[in-house]
Amino acid sequence: MAYARPVQHCPGHLLSVAQGLMAEVGYGAMSMRQLAARAGLQPGSLYHHVASKQDLLLDVLLNILAQRLKAWRRGPYTRDLRGYLRFLLARQVSHPCEALLLRHESRHVEAGQRAWLEQAVSRSHAPLCQLIEQGQQQGHFNVLDSAGTAEAILALVDTAEGMRHRPVPVDEARIEAWVMQMSLALLSACPPGKQHVRSTRLTGTA
Repeated sequence: MAYARPVQHCPGHLLSVAQGLMAEVGYGAMSMRQLAARAGLQPGSLYHHVASKQDLLLDVLLNILAQRLKAWRRGPYTRDLRGYLRFLLARQVSHPCEALLLRHESRHVEAGQRAWLEQAVSRSHAPLCQLIEQGQQQGHFNVLDSAGTAEAILALVDTAEGMRHRPVPVDEARIEAWVMQMSLALLSACPPGKQHVRSTRLTGTA
């Protein structure tokens, strides 16, 4: 059985500084000397907190995923599909660097450490998978692969950033409505004749 690798191999302040610097210049261009200067440390002292630049990258990514999961568990959102999508969309706006780093810098994680990241990603996706499975059990959803459908829905959520940055930005209400509509289509959640009843149950609208 695989266990989660501890995230806090270095102080929270250093993780935060590293996350910001990676988002700004990219993991490949970031140097440990540059990080030390921004964190107010001597370059040699960094290695009292983290073994290598590669370990630091992994800790930053694991911390992002852990903080996102914690925010969902503690957040004021309804524990249904609409509530989870609202949470993800709000998180994109309030923490724009998270998705950027997970999307672009994850590729730099070496093969020997990739299993830790994959486990953390799986835990991060678990709430959505659980909501899909609950909907399946209740007869609201009809999918063959809960995990694959969850990944497709998360890919839809990722497109929201492009919608926000169009020459004429799409407002958040329209983004949410579109993501919800397309997610329900992926879940086959609205069969003919039962669309209003099931949409009401799933979204909490009248």
